[in-house]
Amino acid sequence: MPPMLMIFRLKRPERRPISLYIPLLLAYIPLLPLVLLALVSLPFLAISEKTRQYLPLVKALPSLLIATRGTRISVESNDHTIYLYIK
Repeated sequence: MPPMLMIFRLKRPERRPISLYIPLLLAYIPLLPLVLLALVSLPFLAISEKTRQYLPLVKALPSLLIATRGTRISVESNDHTIYLYIK
C-alpha cells in the first residue's frame, strides 16, 4: 500500500512550531493521467535498445514508492529542527 500521509514539523526556538499534515492522495490524483499516458506509450517507446534499458526502472517504481512508507528524516541545526515522516 502506498504512503498516504506526510507529516512535516518545523521547530524554531522561541517560536511556535509548525506542523503540516499533508495527505499524499492529493499528490497522486494529478499524477494519475501522467502514469496512464506513460503506460499507453511505453510499448511504442521501447522499440530501441537504449529505451529498453529503462524498462526495469519503470517496473521498480511502484515498489520504490511503497518502500518509502515509514521513512523518517530529521535535520537539526542551531536555529531549526526539521522533521519529516511518511506514513
